[in-house]
Amino acid sequence: MLIYANGIWVDAEQAMVPFNDQGFLYGDSLFETIRINQGRPFRLEKHLERMHSGMNTIHMQGESLLTSIPSILKAFIIKNMVTDALLRVMITRGISRGSPWIAESEPSIYMSARRITKTSSEPVKVIFVKEKNYPILRFHPAIKSGNYLGNMLAKKDAEAAGAFEPVFVNRDGYITECAIRNIFFIKDDVLLTPAVELGVLPGVIRDTIMELARQKGLKVREALIFQDDVMAMDEAFISSTGVGVLPVTWEGFESDYQHSRVLSMDLNKLFESGESYGT
Repeated sequence: MLIYANGIWVDAEQAMVPFNDQGFLYGDSLFETIRINQGRPFRLEKHLERMHSGMNTIHMQGESLLTSIPSILKAFIIKNMVTDALLRVMITRGISRGSPWIAESEPSIYMSARRITKTSSEPVKVIFVKEKNYPILRFHPAIKSGNYLGNMLAKKDAEAAGAFEPVFVNRDGYITECAIRNIFFIKDDVLLTPAVELGVLPGVIRDTIMELARQKGLKVREALIFQDDVMAMDEAFISSTGVGVLPVTWEGFESDYQHSRVLSMDLNKLFESGESYGT
């Protein structure tokens, strides 16, 4: 596969990032994972909006790079003959000149892709972990930062414990999100998901699911959800660009996942049909 590395097309095994790129040195970067189905990006404009918001939040220059992403993405798809994949776009602050905190630099852009891993439609196990035990970047508005150390450590711990995904609980006892996915609950025909004010990343698939839920007649609420309240929920699922809607369980929790399975089918139909695809 060819990687796009800041203006250069290069084999994946030969792609390099300059040592003094601030994305490499300090995790000073943003990224988006975009779903490609039938050679088309799903809701590209939403990903670009979120990246633009992130650039404003961390005072990163180079917004003109965003306008180049659709054409680079199109070339990437053609060169690699991509049909179905998860495409990653990363923008770093670039090569620094001067001291890191007042450095002048031109942002750099990188693009790569990986296959969509087929996951089971059956519920997967999650475990609840305390955020204070991991170096988690959490503030509002949330950004999709390249600094993912805390998330990756929690994901490794979850898998070591036999779980598919960790669910973070903050110092106040509120559920926030998973290591790399959003989480939803359903109670009495109300779709509940943690509020973005907690520093939760407003996922593109998260927003799409909320739209689909309203179309199905569910009420939708962004809420403060205590860990102690999850056993009273009727259903629970996680979401991401890669897995779509995936029902979850934990020790002592049982559900028929009636609404979750319908939302999963509706989302998959969107993926397969190309409906609501961006340009």
